[in-house]
Amino acid sequence: MREALKNAVQSAILFECKLPHQDSGIDKSCISSQSDICFNNTAPQEIARVIYNGIVEFAVNEYDINYDDLALEQRRTILSRIRYNPDATEDTKLKYGFYGEVLLDLILRVFLRTSVIAARGYFYSPIENSEAKGFDAFHIMERDGNIDLWFGEAKFYLRYKDAITPVMEKLGTSLSDSYLNRNLIAIINEWDHLSVHNAHLNNLLNSWFENPSVNLAQEMRNRGIRLIYPIFIAYEKANRDAYHQSIKKCIDHISAEYARIGINIPATFDYRLFFIFLPLSEVKQIKESVIQWIDSQEPLI
Repeated sequence: MREALKNAVQSAILFECKLPHQDSGIDKSCISSQSDICFNNTAPQEIARVIYNGIVEFAVNEYDINYDDLALEQRRTILSRIRYNPDATEDTKLKYGFYGEVLLDLILRVFLRTSVIAARGYFYSPIENSEAKGFDAFHIMERDGNIDLWFGEAKFYLRYKDAITPVMEKLGTSLSDSYLNRNLIAIINEWDHLSVHNAHLNNLLNSWFENPSVNLAQEMRNRGIRLIYPIFIAYEKANRDAYHQSIKKCIDHISAEYARIGINIPATFDYRLFFIFLPLSEVKQIKESVIQWIDSQEPLI
């Protein structure tokens, strides 16, 4: 990652606390299996700035990027590696998914120090012209001689309930053997675009070549590989709410949705789920700024 981009992320996004948080009395979510993480921010324009500048490295592996002509790389990426139609209406552009996905990618790399397995742009099809399917991040981290696969989900909405509810309704699918198998096969199909070649990961993926009928999710468990599932929730905080009050509303809504849906998680693999919260002001303004800079081809940092 460019040092200028890393510095911009660290300036714009600020660690606030982990949950449970004793001072505020807020517990972690009822479905989290490790601490949730709460971030704050300095200003809406700074968030827009890191999204705009993070598009290339979100969508393209670093070794494929020509940093000597970053403006060209940015334009090529926007037209071929993410869902973005310059001729679409602004309402359509505001609904694109890459805003939250770029932020999740940056937070995982900068604050949680993960490494990218394959940039998400390789999974996008310009012909389909729809959001790339599957998890929103494919990252990895070494752990005590083994590995954790960090496959994340990102939601960036005006209302926190609109961000949380779709995640909860999909949880039984997202944490299932069949869904994980399909995502791992998608990674296998992008073998030439992997940015990390880890022995444990290679052995896992090679097991499918040796036996395409193998259950890769069960193979993960047999090999001591865990799935870390971070769920990124970015939303607009109500002006009347204090920071921790806003987070508490998210935690309460997760609990209410868990009870309403009656979630059953069928995963046979070892997983760790947690939330990453980023309350913001002016969500629409953030997205509008990114759109304006994309369409005007604003210089990159």
